[in-house]
Amino acid sequence: MRIRAERDRPTLVYKTDPNMRATHDSVRQPRPDLDDVDEVIGASRWSSFRFKLERVARKRRVGLALTAAFFAGTGVLGMIDGGHWPVVRAELLNLHVTAANAFGFRVVAVQTEGQSALTDDEVLLALGVKDDTALPFLDVKAARERLMENPLVEDAAVRKLYPDRVTVHLVERKPFALWQHDGKVQILAADGTAIDEFRDSRFAHLPLVVGPAANEKAQALLDALDAAPKIKAQTYAAVLVAERRWNLRLRSGVEVKLPESGFAPALARLEVLQERDDILSRWIAVVDLRSPARTVVQLSPEAASIMADADKAAAKARKKAGQT
Repeated sequence: MRIRAERDRPTLVYKTDPNMRATHDSVRQPRPDLDDVDEVIGASRWSSFRFKLERVARKRRVGLALTAAFFAGTGVLGMIDGGHWPVVRAELLNLHVTAANAFGFRVVAVQTEGQSALTDDEVLLALGVKDDTALPFLDVKAARERLMENPLVEDAAVRKLYPDRVTVHLVERKPFALWQHDGKVQILAADGTAIDEFRDSRFAHLPLVVGPAANEKAQALLDALDAAPKIKAQTYAAVLVAERRWNLRLRSGVEVKLPESGFAPALARLEVLQERDDILSRWIAVVDLRSPARTVVQLSPEAASIMADADKAAAKARKKAGQT
């Protein structure tokens, strides 16, 4: 090693292996710039100050959260103590519905197609539509399933019509008769299927058939009665006897006995008698049409008594006339 003067400034010059010099230079650390000392110190002070601010802010947020929780708990306890919590809870759970209604999605109309036997209340109850129902939250699949549970409904389709309407397409089973058996009365469809219990006066106008298996044979009888309107108008019940033949009960109290087969021609014959002679308005208890060759009429007990008294009086008169 030697010292060499270079521009009046001493410099240390190392003579060593060039390969080792590269290694030495690679580990030398750069000297810090003294001009940046103030910046380094300022950044350190700002970092410390920011940390203090964040700590204060965290403490303040925790305090606000605890204060809010305290007041919320106090309010809930007050509502529970005052008995208002169920109402408030329901409103909170229903907040999404309230918001939807506020934006104009409240259901204001239900349009039905094919509705005949079903009442409006039955349709609305099955749909689940109330005064505050919001259309976006109406479950049309569940509404259709509830409609299909009604025995009067054969098929149904429920659709949403935004912003505020529901459309319902119904296919109803057509009630055509009432069936009395085993101590109960049911509504029959046209194919003889029992579709519902008889509960109200909506179906009181339907003809009544009585007896086991009457539902299976009622269609043919009612078709025959359609061809005899005067008899049908007076018939309030048809009783299937021994699951073989029909007896008609008329509103006047007359019983009409029909044959096991060929009852359509028998009813046509009685229709002619009624139109020509008004036979059913007389004191008759039974009209027997079981024979195709003749019509047998049985008088009521009152009529029979009167007829017997008349016969006795006539016989007495004849006897007296013969003696004189």
